Amino acid sequence: MNAIIAFVARYLFVLVALGEMVYLYLYHRKQWKRLLVAAIVIGGLSLLAGLGLNKVVQDPRPFVAQGFTPLIPGSSDNGFPSDHTLLLSATAAVTMIANPWAGAVGLLLAIAVGLARVYAGLHHMLDIVGSLFIVGFVAAGYLIVWMLLTPKPKKKS
Repeated sequence: MNAIIAFVARYLFVLVALGEMVYLYLYHRKQWKRLLVAAIVIGGLSLLAGLGLNKVVQDPRPFVAQGFTPLIPGSSDNGFPSDHTLLLSATAAVTMIANPWAGAVGLLLAIAVGLARVYAGLHHMLDIVGSLFIVGFVAAGYLIVWMLLTPKPKKKS
């Protein structure tokens, strides 16, 4: 069981992120420009928010705070927010724009990776929930702005 958790915590994020990008390119190519803009805005603003909040919210990693060896190697810096969960939830948010069901699967996988990193001793739940909140807030803001800026079709009279 530890080997599975270690794989999920360490490597699954790469496979999921690449898988979602390939999926979007293959099946939603007509929306590619819109999705690329969404990825840059949601991903970029989420990253900036995460970097800023990392300076404000001090949450030492569990293995540092409690003095144990984690299941997998990890850095001993501030654990808030979880970069892995932030990346995957941002990718899921972009995927959700193209296909809500595929995006929901991506979000579940982001949560699974986050939980595996908690189990591995690299993060607290606060780090995972914080990442999900950051991306949710940024993605909601992006969608609101997108709806306000997108021209509405004129009604036929």
